[in-house]
Amino acid sequence: MPAPYVARPPLPTIDTRSHWVGADVQDETRTEAIFMTLPPRDAEDIGDGIEGLDATAMPGDDLSNDDALTAPVARRANEGTQSIQRAIAVMRLVAMRGPQGLRLHEIAEGLGLERITAHRIVKGLSFSHMLQLDAQSRRYTLGHMAYVLGLSASPAFDLKERCQPTLRRLADKTGDSVFLMVRSGHEAVCFDHVQGSYPIRTHSLRIGARRALGAGAGAMALLAALPDSAVEAAIAANAMHLPSYRDISPERLRELVTKTRHDGYAMNLQTVIADVSAIGMTLPRRDGPAFVSISIASIASRMSGAHLDEALRALRQETEALGKQLDDARVGWGGMTDRISG
Repeated sequence: MPAPYVARPPLPTIDTRSHWVGADVQDETRTEAIFMTLPPRDAEDIGDGIEGLDATAMPGDDLSNDDALTAPVARRANEGTQSIQRAIAVMRLVAMRGPQGLRLHEIAEGLGLERITAHRIVKGLSFSHMLQLDAQSRRYTLGHMAYVLGLSASPAFDLKERCQPTLRRLADKTGDSVFLMVRSGHEAVCFDHVQGSYPIRTHSLRIGARRALGAGAGAMALLAALPDSAVEAAIAANAMHLPSYRDISPERLRELVTKTRHDGYAMNLQTVIADVSAIGMTLPRRDGPAFVSISIASIASRMSGAHLDEALRALRQETEALGKQLDDARVGWGGMTDRISG
């Protein structure tokens, strides 16, 4: 005898503006830290929905054809992962452009996405305040939630604090600008900057700025430290961005990688910014490719002769000592190491 029909309870209604995590929260000034926003629940914004699955299935239902269910589930899982990776790629691309931001068509072209797909991604990120859109320029930049999440993560990565004494000593010894660069995927991120005493200053990088690997002395030192296969992957990934730099091309990068490996340091002779030259070295590691570098930059006429020799000696001494210190104190690397292999 078939089981009697039992009506299913209605699904709970979710306020599309916010979904509270936790209960009995009294302090409304802390709402941003304790709720997560959900995207609007309309057809356009949930294009990656549950097509191919039985949307009415509930726990305990008898689904006799397991194979018919397994394939769509695996497909949707893969598509969900792809959506996450695409959203991350959009944020990285926007971050690389900095305060100038990017228009929608630039994001789509930069990542090889259909414009409608790029629109859906940036709309979802904007709703969650990971991106923000300037109403006049129609350009997207990182939103305030990206900043808040960065602040929350920063205590786990004490690299900047551990490196600051070294940067200060180099700035005092040379009088020049000193930069701490960290490899992030196919880019290099400026983690810190200490200004020396020389009256003509070079503000070639701001903290948080991203550059293609190879674009600048610190970024070139990081690129040259990678195995050949990873070098080629980085050059290919950044090929469309290289024309935005002053004197960089895939061929030029390969030449500079060879020279950097031969010399033991990277030299940037006005290849990124006119009248600014720099030297860079990585912090050596016992295991795996280096992912941190320090560079010293000054006006081009100053970075030569005796001053260049002095800066190279100081940079080599400091990077070797700091690399050993961070290797000995494994916590200093945080969770930032990767698994690049040759």
